Amino acid sequence: MERKARLASRRETAQGEECFDRLSMNGDLAVSSLPSPFILSLSKDSGKIFQQLARLAITALLVLGLNGVPQARAQQKELPEVSMLTAVPNFAFAAIWVAEQLKYFEQEGVRVKITPAPSGSVCLNAVVGRSTNFCASTSEGLVLARAEGAPAMAIQAHNRAMTLSVVLRKAIVDKLGLTRESPIGARLKALTQLGTIGATGPGAASEQIFKFLVKRAGAGSTVLKFVYIGAPELPASLMNNVIDAYALSPPSAEVTEPSGKGYVLIPLGKGEVPELTDYPYEVLMVRPDYVEANPKIAMAVARAISRGGALFHSKPEQAKATLRAHRLGVKLDESVFDLSYNMVARAMPAWGDMSAAGWQKVINFATGAGIVKEAQAPSNKEGVLWTNKYVGKP
Repeated sequence: MERKARLASRRETAQGEECFDRLSMNGDLAVSSLPSPFILSLSKDSGKIFQQLARLAITALLVLGLNGVPQARAQQKELPEVSMLTAVPNFAFAAIWVAEQLKYFEQEGVRVKITPAPSGSVCLNAVVGRSTNFCASTSEGLVLARAEGAPAMAIQAHNRAMTLSVVLRKAIVDKLGLTRESPIGARLKALTQLGTIGATGPGAASEQIFKFLVKRAGAGSTVLKFVYIGAPELPASLMNNVIDAYALSPPSAEVTEPSGKGYVLIPLGKGEVPELTDYPYEVLMVRPDYVEANPKIAMAVARAISRGGALFHSKPEQAKATLRAHRLGVKLDESVFDLSYNMVARAMPAWGDMSAAGWQKVINFATGAGIVKEAQAPSNKEGVLWTNKYVGKP
């Protein structure tokens, strides 16, 4: 009987020590954290003590597990939820896609439902009409909206340069002997040699950019011929020789290159045109009354997107990998993704704050391209078209 009791005691001691070791390895309980007198006394009745410690530790873990998970879920459910429309799903909104992938919105204390809209005007009209909380779209569209009296303003900038890529039929580029490394002046003059140009709609940025760049080339009297096609149809129209050129943000122009039919001649996201660089292109827009009533939500959304853009500067490889993993990036051929990324990476701002000088460039583009008349153009001062009140600091 005594022998059996000793064997049972040894088994209990071994089990207790094994359990104790596992807990110690996991960092839940460390021997070094126990007082030295207690350690010295363990040898007297180690089996029972180890068993008690193990039971207590396991019970504590179960309690934490059972109580912690529902609490975490409850906290997640308590996050305010808002809606955001983006003009179109492209890499101009890379800061948003990175923020979405890395859950920056949730980290800032808000849940955002993001939905692509058919166009920038639909997006902005939804904000003005209160059917969505936020609109991510082009700044010149906001200039036009404010000139027409619409209550909207920008609280964050996703870009520091216009991100449109101007793509031409490869045959035209080869005939002119041009590449992306050719002087910008020569590339701009190529736009005066075009036949039919594709655009998404009358007055859209995809149309106005050609008028602006041709004027920039000193050929403002050149008559440009446009045909209006939906953005998804533009690549096929160019590759089938229906149009000679179009301009959209990556990857919508870059997808034509693998076929050998298209060539991005002027990637504006690289900052080669000073008038369109240090320029808040895609911006986060809201109604002024909404942002005044919901300042914490506005700041959370603006900060999350700013963090997404900042990652392109602080950890570019992580930003690239995150964008690649996004539902938009995974659909692309690797060569198209790499080309598209290279076209927009420089356009990502270190933070989402804006300046009067940058907005003056937006106003200059809007008036120069004929989007608004100079007499109608709003002021570039903070508080009219834009504010940094909600964007915070890095």
